[in-house]
Amino acid sequence: MQSLEQQINRVWDIAVFLQMMAAFCNDIDFNEYKTLMLNFYDLIKDSDEQKIKKELPVYEKQLTKIAEPIIIKYPLKRDYREIAKDWNEKHKLDKETFSNGIMIGWLEDQIDLTNYYRYDYTPYHFKVGLVVHKGRGEIEENFLLQDSFTCLVKAEKGIKILENFGYGQKEKFKSKGKSEFDKEILDSLNALKYEISFYSRMTIISFYSFLECFVNSLGFDYYYRHKDSINDRNSEILKGSKNGRFLNLKYKIEKYQKILRADKTAKIILSDDNQIREPFISLFNNYEELRNASVHYSPEKSRIWLKPHVWFDKAKDFSKVVIEASTQIWKSCHDTNKGPDYLGRLEFDILHKMAKDRNGKINEIEKNWL
Repeated sequence: MQSLEQQINRVWDIAVFLQMMAAFCNDIDFNEYKTLMLNFYDLIKDSDEQKIKKELPVYEKQLTKIAEPIIIKYPLKRDYREIAKDWNEKHKLDKETFSNGIMIGWLEDQIDLTNYYRYDYTPYHFKVGLVVHKGRGEIEENFLLQDSFTCLVKAEKGIKILENFGYGQKEKFKSKGKSEFDKEILDSLNALKYEISFYSRMTIISFYSFLECFVNSLGFDYYYRHKDSINDRNSEILKGSKNGRFLNLKYKIEKYQKILRADKTAKIILSDDNQIREPFISLFNNYEELRNASVHYSPEKSRIWLKPHVWFDKAKDFSKVVIEASTQIWKSCHDTNKGPDYLGRLEFDILHKMAKDRNGKINEIEKNWL
């Protein structure tokens, strides 16, 4: 027969397990559950033995009633007491767990998430939102992807303003019989040109950063899911280094295919100039240097001093090259004909429209509040 302390611990573990479930799934109202759990905690902490013995079965019944349908919907992969213990450990290591979210792969190790998934594939380190962020989720490469399209949209907007403003001023000056702009208009045009060039450069930098992050994410996802079965050499490679040195992007793209694919082959070859194909020719031969010049400029690298329309054209072309390259890398590594669902399938037009819509919302806010 269990002692009172053992009974309390057993029921408390149910409460802790349900706290985890209430934090991320919509089947339990977190605030309502929090009140129940705090009341139970106060009972354990402040009450005498007689009161605890009387009310403990009541709380166990309440908690079990909540747990039963939850466990049916999300079958356990481990004993609930083990899950509760690890959930507590997570909070000890990260006091801001409720704010920071939790890796979906960690949850997958605890429970069956078949009835929770929103995407057809989610990387292990995809963060699931908790409590006030419940129902949401995010991953680092998606922030960079959104940054990239935001920069592109702002560059596009700048080009349109420049063209409309320039044309309007030309017509205005012609009507006055003038053939040249005055200093005030030239200053305005130069300000617009700088803005376009800036957002175009940021577009190139951001898309390249997204690509690097995306490839790294592929490696870490596989590492997290298979770290108990892969050798130390591949573990190090999947985390981005070899013999203590960081790997370049070309090497990772080719090598990750050989590790991730079931047939252990690379469909995208980058180590042999005779086998490299588009969009990777453009990516590494034409644009990598431009990106490097934007980040680590020197007089011997690609020119930064370019006309705004040239910068914009390069940014627009590069954005499409990166999206196509990322899509091919995903399809090869995952041996699929679909792009990553959690990144909008990497469909350029959809992601572009989403960025324009976000920009439109900001414009509306500016009109009303600036």
